[in-house]
Amino acid sequence: MLALLTFILLAFAPASAAAQQEQGFMPVQGATLQARAEAAAAQAAAARQTRYWTAYSFDVRPGVAVDVDYVSDDGRFSIRGTWDVGDGGTYFVGDGVSISNYPGLETRSLGIFALRDSSGRVERIDIFNLARRHEYAGYPVYWLGRAPNEESLNFLRGVAETPTLDRSDSPQSEAVWAVSLHDDRRVPETLMHVARTSADEQVRARAVRGLGFPPVAAEVREYLAQLARDERESQDVRRAAVAAYGRARDAQALALMQSLYNSQSNRELRRAALTQIARNDDRPAAAAFLIRVAQQDSDTEFRKAAVARLGEIAGEQAISALKQTATSNDADTELQKQAVSAIAKRPVSESVPLLINIARTHAKPEIRKLAFVLLGRTGDPAAVEFLKSVLAK
Repeated sequence: MLALLTFILLAFAPASAAAQQEQGFMPVQGATLQARAEAAAAQAAAARQTRYWTAYSFDVRPGVAVDVDYVSDDGRFSIRGTWDVGDGGTYFVGDGVSISNYPGLETRSLGIFALRDSSGRVERIDIFNLARRHEYAGYPVYWLGRAPNEESLNFLRGVAETPTLDRSDSPQSEAVWAVSLHDDRRVPETLMHVARTSADEQVRARAVRGLGFPPVAAEVREYLAQLARDERESQDVRRAAVAAYGRARDAQALALMQSLYNSQSNRELRRAALTQIARNDDRPAAAAFLIRVAQQDSDTEFRKAAVARLGEIAGEQAISALKQTATSNDADTELQKQAVSAIAKRPVSESVPLLINIARTHAKPEIRKLAFVLLGRTGDPAAVEFLKSVLAK
């Protein structure tokens, strides 16, 4: 694994200068980013190009892996797409689904590519890993060099604030995402400005979500908490605020998420808060809250959701609660199925003995059947031997 990570890190070494030469970018000169963009427009017009890219590099914040495509030789390890690894875990941007723990995995040589029409209007924004080759949709790329952070942020904010003409082909949301990738203290200020002024709820939600990248200042936390509680805000913006605040994973985040879950009537907000509770770094406190929800909440859907989240939390506290739910005589059958499925997601050293016991002794045939099915998917030798013994009878 160390050799694998070393290979990946070498693959992500800075490559902006080499990319310009190797990928056939056309360098453009000028005193500022805007001057170079205008020079590119003049060159494109002289060449009668109806569409073209302007691209530049910038200071990338640590902890993101953007535009990654890697598969190990045996096919058992793969990373594709755009990931955030800034807080020690690896998360797919947007979904926030934890897949692994590779804190050294990141791309620090990225380019912001703006596809422009013949008038120079930005039609699309993409962020590409300069260590990888792309076709760029067949359009020429004018290379503007490295942009100072302030110029880059001002350009992207201008794109983000441009009124949306066509939702199917708008660069505003990607411009906001590009802002959040900068390693600059002015990023939160820029994102908050867009979140407060944009008329596009999708753009606002993207800006709010970007505010969760650490470190998060106290005033930003206060702003996110206010958005999450504000019933006048759209559901997308409020969910983005919950996700952004929850990324801190500390005691303050846990307290807010618990408060939101207990006080909100909005089901989507409660579900989002429960997700962030399960990811909090205080695993015992998170497990204790999820157990209370699983055992006491009057809403069956949320009880099932809490049981499912318990399957993601390591420790005796969580596994004991799952075992109790799965084997209790008076528990709801659907809730028991959820508990058995959550048990199956645990390490085989924990899950297989419990699943075997459930398959042997549970009073409900449908629960025993589910345990058998899940045992068959583990591939564990003890599970295989148990299944063979049952089939032999």
